[in-house]
Amino acid sequence: MISRLTPICLALVGLASSCAHSDPHAPRQEIQTTWPNGDSRVVLGFRGDTVHERLEYHETGQLLSRGQLLNGERHGVWNSYYESGMPWSQVNYDRGVEHGTYRTYHDNGEPAIEGAFDHGTRIGTWSFYGKDGSVVKRETR
Repeated sequence: MISRLTPICLALVGLASSCAHSDPHAPRQEIQTTWPNGDSRVVLGFRGDTVHERLEYHETGQLLSRGQLLNGERHGVWNSYYESGMPWSQVNYDRGVEHGTYRTYHDNGEPAIEGAFDHGTRIGTWSFYGKDGSVVKRETR
């Protein structure tokens, strides 16, 4: 039953977040979908009628991703994680578009890619690293 309701709940959440205005004094509420084992899969945090935060979890219960939403779009820092709990990426967004620092990591915690975006366009120097932390390549845009 939960699996049938998931698409419907997510569609309603998307509709509410795209056309409603938030009441900053409204209490925080949540909508949650779960994995078959009962653990959280997606948790959407609301204030009023607007979704403000999205958390996704691996089936093991480990956090997969976390970030803020503005009018239904990614906004601010979004963090993603490997199933082990190690960081996978940290990406900044401005109204759904990559803007600011961009970092990904190897599963051992070493940096994989570091760079920056200016409203969706890669800018500056981008560094690519091997699993041992050594610089493999650098590009300047």
